[in-house]
Amino acid sequence: MSARPGVAAGARELSPECALARRPGYEDVHGWCRRLRDIPLPHGRGLLLVRRCGCSCHQPPVAEGKR
Repeated sequence: MSARPGVAAGARELSPECALARRPGYEDVHGWCRRLRDIPLPHGRGLLLVRRCGCSCHQPPVAEGKR
């Protein structure tokens, strides 16, 4: 079951900057995105305080042998 209604279980949420950058005339806002990595909750045993932006340009590079 999804944490929120209407959101698929594996879907990555976009940051507000990247969501706005999809609109015409706001493409330059995309560079302002600061959610470039996952930030874990201290002592949270794997829970995340802030999730990395789900935009495809912010995904970590694929290692050479893992394609």
